[in-house]
Amino acid sequence: MKSCNHLNSFLLPAALGLLAGCSSPESASGGQTIVPFATDGQVKMFYDMRMHPSAVAHGDQVFITWRGARGLPQAISYDLETRQFSQQVDVFTGLGFDTDAQVYATDQHTTPVIWRDADGHLNIIAGCYGLKSFEVTPCDKVRSLAPDDITAGWERWTGPLAPSMNYAKVMDTENGGTAIFYRNGGHLGDWTFSQSQDGRSDWITPVAPVIDMNAGAAPYSSCLDFYSGSYSNARIAPDSQTMHVAFVWQQEFGSLDVWPPELANNDCTTPINPRYPDHEISQGRTRYNLYHLEVDLRSGEVVNYRGEALSTPVTRSIADNQALVLDTADRIFTLPPAIHLGADGQPQFLGVISAETPNSGWFTHIRLVDGAWQETPIVRTSNVWNAGLLDTDPDGNLRALLVVGDGEALGTGGGRTDLNNFGWGDRIEEWISPDEGATWERHRSVVPREGMRFQNLRAVATSNGQYSNDIFMLYGWEADAGPGEGVAFLWDDRR
Repeated sequence: MKSCNHLNSFLLPAALGLLAGCSSPESASGGQTIVPFATDGQVKMFYDMRMHPSAVAHGDQVFITWRGARGLPQAISYDLETRQFSQQVDVFTGLGFDTDAQVYATDQHTTPVIWRDADGHLNIIAGCYGLKSFEVTPCDKVRSLAPDDITAGWERWTGPLAPSMNYAKVMDTENGGTAIFYRNGGHLGDWTFSQSQDGRSDWITPVAPVIDMNAGAAPYSSCLDFYSGSYSNARIAPDSQTMHVAFVWQQEFGSLDVWPPELANNDCTTPINPRYPDHEISQGRTRYNLYHLEVDLRSGEVVNYRGEALSTPVTRSIADNQALVLDTADRIFTLPPAIHLGADGQPQFLGVISAETPNSGWFTHIRLVDGAWQETPIVRTSNVWNAGLLDTDPDGNLRALLVVGDGEALGTGGGRTDLNNFGWGDRIEEWISPDEGATWERHRSVVPREGMRFQNLRAVATSNGQYSNDIFMLYGWEADAGPGEGVAFLWDDRR
């Protein structure tokens, strides 16, 4: 197993601070830098892969947005030629938003996403979240006044997008169009998508949602028939018209003040996970299994990996019988996985599956081998909330970039303003597979700043709807950091 046995520190300009990077022969690259560019981050300064992108590249610029000190969207651009940043912009300033300051400050789901429309203008939406099952939560929406320029000013746009939108995943489609895959409503909401030919107007949404795990469950023979939702991730294929969706079954038992008539006088009790009977598992961690489907964005047809048509919405029963990739056998699969499309066009997945306890586990690669789905553990990580990226490196090798920590990094339970409320790792590890995922080798370890905790490594979206394989972002914080003290880093790994 190849690995870096030590980390050499190198000093960037004083304002940028002390960073550490692996300098073993196999990982050294002349231009590699990891640069902090913002120090005002809240919890989920960058969200995980359910809300994407946080940055989009076009030409020689990368345009970045994040959740700043008051929870409001910030923006900055990075020049790929000079490796310099623009001024930071507080996007909502002067636009007359009647925002709920308390919600933005305390709810991590208000994290912004950004995309570039057909005219080159940058669009940011934020504040998109509904907690209750059918709560309507329109997003706050802004558009740059000038193409490819965040500093020339912003304007509000009020045209219809969707009545309710959670976890927006924005993707380029064919001929300059845009698709947004999202959850409609709160925790028990369905998942659907909206499309626009120019990325700013005339959004079209299919009549039937793609996924609604508790649809068709009536008369609800059990409590879990009703309290079933899902968490999803989506990725557009290189053909710009096929959307791959990976999702996990989410038990929301007892989390909402909604009861169907059939369960009004119920005696429902919180289900006990038989694998972890001695651990208290909150409803937010009762997520299991992995499912996959494909959506043809032109026709709306939904199929499984075998090409078999699925009726929509995909319910829990349909998912179990026709879309199941991996039964985790009561192991926790907290976050929907990263999706990578192999050379054969088949999807591959990367996520954390719990092990001895429900709190930490293994980064696991899941791929199709001879018609059967195979899981290959890569490395242990300190919390099931940690996430990674699955792609190919500049040499064409299959690669996993992972937020890794030792032991178990448990959340503090300190609330939504505590940066330690969720899991974390203390380094980024790059793992390479020389044989398409059958085996994995650690190639290098990267610590953006010694002693910090890190979360949510993010890929930069490129103009064709794919992801950069050498420009990344993440955020970190000191163990005792308070709200608004998270640090955003850009990792420029170009050679």
